[in-house]
Amino acid sequence: MSLLTFCRHTCFLLLFSGLSLNLSFAQKEDNQGLPATLMFYNVENLFDVENDSLVNDEEFLPEGLRRWTHNRMKEKFRRISRVILNAGMWNPPVVVGLGEVENSRVLKYMLYDTGLANLGYEIVHYDSPDERGIDVAFLFLSSRFVVSESYPVSLEAPAGLRPTRDILYVKGVIDKADTLHFFVNHWPSRYSGAAATQKYRLQAARKLRYLTDSLQRANTAPHIVIMGDFNEVHSSRLFTDYVGVGGRDDKTPFYAPSLELPPASGTLKYRQSWQVFDQIIVSRTFLEADSKVQLAKKSLNILDFPFLLERDEVYGGQKPFRTYLGMKYHGGYSDHLPVSIELNIAVPPGQDE
Repeated sequence: MSLLTFCRHTCFLLLFSGLSLNLSFAQKEDNQGLPATLMFYNVENLFDVENDSLVNDEEFLPEGLRRWTHNRMKEKFRRISRVILNAGMWNPPVVVGLGEVENSRVLKYMLYDTGLANLGYEIVHYDSPDERGIDVAFLFLSSRFVVSESYPVSLEAPAGLRPTRDILYVKGVIDKADTLHFFVNHWPSRYSGAAATQKYRLQAARKLRYLTDSLQRANTAPHIVIMGDFNEVHSSRLFTDYVGVGGRDDKTPFYAPSLELPPASGTLKYRQSWQVFDQIIVSRTFLEADSKVQLAKKSLNILDFPFLLERDEVYGGQKPFRTYLGMKYHGGYSDHLPVSIELNIAVPPGQDE
């Protein structure tokens, strides 16, 4: 067993051993100087087991078509928490954006059931008008990130298309160093076909650009982080033409580390092809040499831990180890792989001793 594998395995066991984690890295007073991992993960249908009359969640009930039971939900909790722990090892992610979460209740249950609450994770979540009741959410380490403002931004549905998830805005200060502005996205799916639904994602791109433009007019050189499952490949014109995203040397407001990924990279697999639908985009303020918060590596990390993958018996290679295959429970993690970036945080004056 390699040292890396041993460390990950040991970290995972510690969380579930019931040991007090008050002496953990998340509770320490000396976080200054630690890098900060930001992560996004579409967790594939994190539902509770209670019927909500306001949303169409009947499939995910013990008596529903998918036979979503309490035990299956708790296993899902353990799998998500394992991913979060492995993403940062002994330095857990400061921020975790989530996609496909039903409500705040299931998130709170997950944090306390797995012990993630002992690490100091807290929740920002708002119910959206999505008919299935799946939303985006924001987890953060309260010892390293202090939230000062948050709100959802709704997207109006074009004629003939159903309501979708809000864009979630969260503002806060990281490690007492500087303010970060987050936009967590889960753009409309391709359920009715990529071409037929792109007008809906175009609307989301335009709304996102409006939000970031407004923020940049109101603030001097704000640090903006855009993360999510966009249901668009990372090189799509919706990012380049409408959001203002470019590569490392482009003169655009935003930089997409995903554009540095090697060919055939992906966060989900369709038949034999991997595609990057999930990514984290940053404003170019993170690239400035005098910035208090800087992008540590100018590339996106696709977290392809071995336990997140399984053999693809049909198309060859590997594929994400999913929770469901169609309506059949498969017992895996998600149909998406998580992504992350790493930030370097400057130590405030007087705190570097």
